[in-house]
Amino acid sequence: MDNTSIIVYVLGMTSVATGFAAEFTRLTASQVNEDVYEQCSYPFSPAPLLSITSAVTLLIAKIIINLATGCFCCRARTAQSNRSKAFCFYIVSWITFIIAMVLLLIGAKLSERHDEAVVRNGYYYCYVMKSGVFAGGAVLAALCCIFGIIYYHTIKSEGEDAGNTPFPNEGGMAMAQPQFPVENPDFLHGHVHMKRQFG
Repeated sequence: MDNTSIIVYVLGMTSVATGFAAEFTRLTASQVNEDVYEQCSYPFSPAPLLSITSAVTLLIAKIIINLATGCFCCRARTAQSNRSKAFCFYIVSWITFIIAMVLLLIGAKLSERHDEAVVRNGYYYCYVMKSGVFAGGAVLAALCCIFGIIYYHTIKSEGEDAGNTPFPNEGGMAMAQPQFPVENPDFLHGHVHMKRQFG
């Protein structure tokens, strides 16, 4: 792998690790207490910060891939099979990126403390985010980086193939024959010599 792939890989693994860390450190219902004033008491949790870190590193990885590959629609047309595969990787990478960012950012927002308890069926409940939001974002972040790296290498191989394409008639150029007869050099030299003698 080249430097771009290594950087994207490291950023992707960081995004995945912090996303799963946010899932494991999120607050559960057993950790939240309710006082007599119907106020919820939440302990400290690093889950929101970890989720934002996961989203930021994923965004940086996506920006690096886009800068390295350039605009897909503006690229010169090459082999149709490679272009179709690159387009599929491009679309999947963007879809997983958008969904991962939504899950990670929404998870960070929903992890904020809600001081007032919620009344349901005559009982008071303290809001706690459901499990799986951060984990889903982490999994999609991994898929985004994987398909992004594959897309990058597909585009890179297309550029190398286009650069190695020979020009027409290269290596088999035919030499054209002169259209006018060439005078005999010996005759020319003799003619010049005679002119010098009579001159």
